[in-house]
Amino acid sequence: MRGIEGALHVLEQVRDQRGGGFASEALRKIGDDMTPGDLTLASSLVYAVLRRQEMWRAVYSRFLRDAQGDAGLPPLIRDCLSVGTAGLLELRHFAGGVLVNGLLDHLKAKGQKKWVSLVNAVLHNVGEKGAERVEALRRSPSPEERALWAGIPVWSLPAWTRTWQRPDLNRLFDLMPQPPLSALRPAPGKREELLKTLAEHGIKAEPSPLSEAVHLEGTVLPAEVPGFDRGLATVQTEGSILVAAQAARLYKAGLILDLCSGRGVKGGQILQMCPEARLEGWELSEGRHKSAWREMKRLGVESRAKLRQGNALELEPAEPPSLVVLDAPCSGSGTWTRKPDSKWRLDWERLDRLSAAQRGLLERAVALCAPRGIILYITCSLLRQENENVVAEALAAHPECTELPLSWGSGTGSPFHRGRPWGTYIWPETPWLDGFYCAAIMKK
Repeated sequence: MRGIEGALHVLEQVRDQRGGGFASEALRKIGDDMTPGDLTLASSLVYAVLRRQEMWRAVYSRFLRDAQGDAGLPPLIRDCLSVGTAGLLELRHFAGGVLVNGLLDHLKAKGQKKWVSLVNAVLHNVGEKGAERVEALRRSPSPEERALWAGIPVWSLPAWTRTWQRPDLNRLFDLMPQPPLSALRPAPGKREELLKTLAEHGIKAEPSPLSEAVHLEGTVLPAEVPGFDRGLATVQTEGSILVAAQAARLYKAGLILDLCSGRGVKGGQILQMCPEARLEGWELSEGRHKSAWREMKRLGVESRAKLRQGNALELEPAEPPSLVVLDAPCSGSGTWTRKPDSKWRLDWERLDRLSAAQRGLLERAVALCAPRGIILYITCSLLRQENENVVAEALAAHPECTELPLSWGSGTGSPFHRGRPWGTYIWPETPWLDGFYCAAIMKK
């Protein structure tokens, strides 16, 4: 399978949500049938499209004769136009003529010759005039057009304007389109060893000034990292590393309850940083639960971890936990650059359901936490609806609880921003950082 064909196949899988097709999963499935070069091209095209899907459609639609835009076009034609537009305007190391010819050849092979002239004409105009339109969107005073440029779903704009004032919002929108890069979390005390190991394998890396993380110049899969199999390094975004480190600093004694443990990445970090700690992790998904067990074994901390699959609203811990870590399911708006397909599956109804689930889980965390214990509420969202509003409701309902100040770094270019008035946001200021929110609640 060639790169252009692979990109179109993946976009079809992502669009067919019944199959649960996320881009990363679809790319893994076709990886064995592609050369490394074609897989890289397919991945680059797919993520270029998904990060700013609405903008590409807005750009190419200006060159369609139909006043209704692309609404009447078959899905394959829309995908071809999106891939062509994103590739022509964003990829810097791939010949535009080769890309367009590849798309046209694919249409012919699929028996869609009647669309070849339209796709060719539209992409010709995109190549000549598209960059000018993108720049106009970037400079536009219109929030809607700025959202298009940033890759923010336009329907979600009211949630962003309720959270951030215009100067902050413009700055966040400027940050959103930057391509993400991989960060590595070394085992405690092993950063120099990791840097040396990476250098020996010809991998360029630099220590982070914000945390113990190591910054890579590109993206990498876990199995490609030297020392991954023996727990020397973990592929983890720096925002995730920072919030898990807060949990480790808050721990004093007793049981840690990881209320939504996911694949165990943060839980494993906490146990590595707290050699005396015991952790009980709950996860609803069977797949993530199994992944968490593998993670604990890889890091060598499985003897101090008790992982259970089930509903966090129904399970009971072995003992009242002194620290509850709630990494709540959320919109993922802080990670939309890294995981762009997730944002196109959201709408207001889904966002409201997530907010309700967050409130229920935080209420459960407060109920389970031992007296004088701490709840650390975490999301990878940058929206007030999922953050300060949820914390505010919990504090109002529980006068025995109070917010606990957290210590973060500061200085010029700091990614840490105080919530209004509770918690702290981590902005995606660098390609290694995703957006996060974190608030600590102490139960008196």
